[in-house]
Amino acid sequence: MKIYKKKQKTAIITGASEGIGAAFSKLLIKKGWKVFGISRSSSKLRAISKSFQSNKQSFKYFSCDVQDFKKLKSIAKEIEAPDLLFLNAGIYSPVKASEINLDLYKKHININYLGVLNSYEAFLPGLIRKQNGHIIIMSSVSGWIGLPKAAAYGPTKAALRSFAQSARYDLNPKGIKVQLCSPGFVETQATSINDFYMPGLMNVNEAANLIFKHMSSNKFEFSFPLSFSLFMKIFSYLPDKISSYLIKKFII
Repeated sequence: MKIYKKKQKTAIITGASEGIGAAFSKLLIKKGWKVFGISRSSSKLRAISKSFQSNKQSFKYFSCDVQDFKKLKSIAKEIEAPDLLFLNAGIYSPVKASEINLDLYKKHININYLGVLNSYEAFLPGLIRKQNGHIIIMSSVSGWIGLPKAAAYGPTKAALRSFAQSARYDLNPKGIKVQLCSPGFVETQATSINDFYMPGLMNVNEAANLIFKHMSSNKFEFSFPLSFSLFMKIFSYLPDKISSYLIKKFII
């Protein structure tokens, strides 16, 4: 009797050097996956690679800014179409809409939205060729409703939500599953600069485990932590006068 070895699952993760991207990379490797990490920080990616002393072949990294479409395309030529494309790279800077810094707004758009589209376009052809795959796009509850100090960040996440909703109609018939992850506050380097109360703040390892749990479900969009996500979803449905009052009362 022949024994067939199960093919190792592979994932491409953008924004893999820290935060949710790093935690999710480590979790997938523990689950037996091979991960290709992409980030601007080669030193942080190298440190993650060194942490897998007994399993070095399971993490390969590429230093690349998601704004660099040409380099992303060259990376795509080196990697066989993955089982999972995890589009996670992004930035967050708290801003007040009363103090416009147009360059900062453009930076959020170029990285959080167009950077995701660059990565999507670079790796999508491989998934289409094999008529199989899974794409998870990282959004945020701030894509549901405008939040304080999220005037630069929130609109990019709303754009990703709309994009993912549209993309599933074209990709599902081609055998590609599309999911949208819209978390609340997660304890990362980005949220560490916030000077306001963050309801339901959770650590990155909890977030990574929840993403792994939900990726096998049939849900298009999933969010966590449950209680805070539920409140934010309700806020987004309420009349503006009520929702803005509640947000000012409980978040600001």
